[in-house]
Amino acid sequence: MDLQGFGHLLLSGAWVTLKLALTSLFFGLLLGLIGAAAKLSSFRLARLLGTLYTTLIRGIPELLLVLSIYFGGSMLLMWLASFFGYTDYIEISAFAAGVAALSIAFGAYSTEVFRAALIALPKGQ
Repeated sequence: MDLQGFGHLLLSGAWVTLKLALTSLFFGLLLGLIGAAAKLSSFRLARLLGTLYTTLIRGIPELLLVLSIYFGGSMLLMWLASFFGYTDYIEISAFAAGVAALSIAFGAYSTEVFRAALIALPKGQ
């Protein structure tokens, strides 16, 4: 197999992809458990927030979510920092934006998986 000198770049890209996937999986599962607990809660506000989260996030394409967090997050942080007198440019790292966006998206889907699994359990278990 002739990679024409690009083998190290492919390996480093694969390593970043693996880190991104595993980190997003961890945080997405945490969000999913929290969301399932909210949707199965006896509190009406928690159920409403859980339903709103899953309905809105599952309807947004992941690419739009990634771009919104990467570019919009920087703008939001700069806006918030301006209240404290900080005027320099703030940028969110691409890795952090990717982890946040993929975690949020995966969390919405795993919320429904966890909720359905918990509902399927008999009352005594």
